[in-house]
Amino acid sequence: MKRLLLALFALSALTTFAFAEKNSVVIHPGEVVYARFEVKGKKIRLVQTSKEKDDAAQVIFTFDKVATKGMRNLKVENKFPNDLIYKAEMRSLTLNHERRVNPTPVVGGKLSIDPYPQIVEELSFFDFKAEP
Repeated sequence: MKRLLLALFALSALTTFAFAEKNSVVIHPGEVVYARFEVKGKKIRLVQTSKEKDDAAQVIFTFDKVATKGMRNLKVENKFPNDLIYKAEMRSLTLNHERRVNPTPVVGGKLSIDPYPQIVEELSFFDFKAEP
């Protein structure tokens, strides 16, 4: 019985992480990623990401290259009139670790700053929602 429960737990964890790869924004230290979304009522869907400047992007992610006091800042600029809620996963590629985190929701038309440990080499954002 214990083996079955462990197998189910492992399978659910793997499927959760596999979902994070699909329709996600991935950023590394020193990068700026521009994200465009398709809006249908209250729902939004990620359409395109680009590392090249895009004035039509609704959300801009900037991850600091240099860490201060052991932390790197992630800046998220929300150009939507609604609040932006999303899920995130931080990864250390050299240590082969990953962990889900709850980032700060971004108020419509504002900039949010979230600190991440210096060891984080990649961030992935997914499951985007626009809340009134």
